[in-house]
Amino acid sequence: MAILIIEHSDLTGSERLGTRLQRDGHRLHIVRIHLGESLPKDLDEIDGVISCGGPQAPDCNEPWVEEEMQLLRTADEQQLPVLGICLGHQLLARALGGEVLPSTEPEMGWYDMTLTPQGRDDVMFSGQPWTGSQFQWHHWQVSSLPENAILLATSERCNIQAWMKGICTYGVQFHPECDRETMDAWIADDARTLSEVGIDGKHISSESDERFNEYERLTSRFFDAVSHLLMPVHARLSRQRN
Repeated sequence: MAILIIEHSDLTGSERLGTRLQRDGHRLHIVRIHLGESLPKDLDEIDGVISCGGPQAPDCNEPWVEEEMQLLRTADEQQLPVLGICLGHQLLARALGGEVLPSTEPEMGWYDMTLTPQGRDDVMFSGQPWTGSQFQWHHWQVSSLPENAILLATSERCNIQAWMKGICTYGVQFHPECDRETMDAWIADDARTLSEVGIDGKHISSESDERFNEYERLTSRFFDAVSHLLMPVHARLSRQRN
């Protein structure tokens, strides 16, 4: 049994989150969609799914999109733990009946995110500030939630920053997984877009230097919740015995 990690870009993988899960004893099955690798046909050997970020639009017509959304839908139906990050969160919302739209104003860099009352009480955000800066990198957003989903966090430019459905399906628009080098790689890779929307890449880099230690501390706390509460090893071992 393994956690399925779906990656969509060489620049956007599970990074620090994947490393943490492995350190905690989880086995990872990584599928690199952008390299043509195939998703599993079923979830018989999977006990959790993480869909990572990526540069693709969540409504693109590439063949893997429908396959991934069907897999995310099945995982939710089977009550397997699911976490969508950025693009993954948008695909997860679409898969479960929500809607996505291009952002009116992109979030690229550091933006304040505020937990809703439900988010403040949710175990996945235990120990997180009610309002705090998060690293963002997106041009699209979830515009409406799936039926019965609960809004957990918002920001000024993006109303749906985090949400949950049931007890083990979560989506987050922000990026908790990055290391410091990744942030600069995104700045360099999207230099033209940053210029077009009037965002200073050098300022993002400088702000990242200032904020990274705190970001690393708080996102590591989020990883605690993913590893020990959302996708605990003991649950995987129990399923293996059964």
